[in-house]
Amino acid sequence: MAGIDTYAGLNAAYAKDATNVEVVFKLAQKCADRYSDELTKRSNELYQKVLTMDVGGRTASYYDEDRKATIPYIEAAEFALAQQASNGRKPDPAPLRAFIAKHPASVLVKSAYISLSYYYGYQAKKEDAQAFFDEALAKHLDDKNLASSYLARIVRDKEPIDRGLALAEKLKDKQGYPRDPEVQENLAQLYVLKDDPAKAEEEYGKDFASSYISNAVSTMTSYANFWIDQGKNLASAEEMADIATAAIKAKKDAPSYYLTQVATVYGKLNKDDKALALYGPDQAKKSWDDYSALYSYASFWTRQDKNLESAAEAARRSVGLKSEYYNNFVLGQVLFKLKSYDDALKAAEKAVELAKPLAAKYEGFTTAQYDNLVKQIKEAMAKK
Repeated sequence: MAGIDTYAGLNAAYAKDATNVEVVFKLAQKCADRYSDELTKRSNELYQKVLTMDVGGRTASYYDEDRKATIPYIEAAEFALAQQASNGRKPDPAPLRAFIAKHPASVLVKSAYISLSYYYGYQAKKEDAQAFFDEALAKHLDDKNLASSYLARIVRDKEPIDRGLALAEKLKDKQGYPRDPEVQENLAQLYVLKDDPAKAEEEYGKDFASSYISNAVSTMTSYANFWIDQGKNLASAEEMADIATAAIKAKKDAPSYYLTQVATVYGKLNKDDKALALYGPDQAKKSWDDYSALYSYASFWTRQDKNLESAAEAARRSVGLKSEYYNNFVLGQVLFKLKSYDDALKAAEKAVELAKPLAAKYEGFTTAQYDNLVKQIKEAMAKK
């Protein structure tokens, strides 16, 4: 906004002093970023000028924020020119290969290999590509960009499959969870080539898709909850909840915890209409024969202290399908909130009855909260 390091500002500074290497270099970068033939040509001319300048005995440097390293202007200009050559209409890998040979210790060498990976991944001869990737990965085995480019090349060439599988498995272990879709797709492709469809399904099948949706929902709701707690970016938080809702609706038989995660966000945003549209009475009816899903539904809305009639109906159905201490407890809670004290007391006492054998069997398991609910209901009945 202040005009610092803008194209116009750098042009003005260059017109004032064409011997300032910082200005020449930054203007070269700015021209390169414009992606036009005319400015690309000017960029190369400016980089060439940097190579001819006496910059502090040719050792003057700048600090690269992205790489967190100090880089000599001469070295950076050589790299930029070599990179331009590798990305042109007729890509020439030779200048970048020469740069790697000349500056093996440079922090830009990794970037040089990554820039070359497109050429060797798509255009070079098979044997040249294999030699390049073997060299690059020997120095930068942990780089996902290089490994992924090589895997894609192996899939296209249909060889060497075992080398590709070993590399993909190593990359998968390094990436950890959630699994990287690109890595998993490459693994599946390689297993298909190896005539092992079962393994391809294991790596990139329904389980992968399900876990990916789960991770996406969890990520978006975590983002939304963070900004709701900060009291900022609320529109963005709601947008993430909407995207999570779309992901859930695209999945058949979404687990209850997906629904409660997003409905909780809507509740915090006072968007009860959206919460009910996602996880309201219609959703309860879809789970009408699943006592566990109905228990989760009733428990959620009881905690929210909203939609209580529907929660009570779901809790009754859950207990009717399978009477457990926890769904009787929720039924007692929601009926207590609705002031249906007689039925609430029956449910609460049933919860205590079913929980007592577990308390006797398992150390640390207690009936205190169930006993307390019975007490609260009786006190309310006495007052009434």
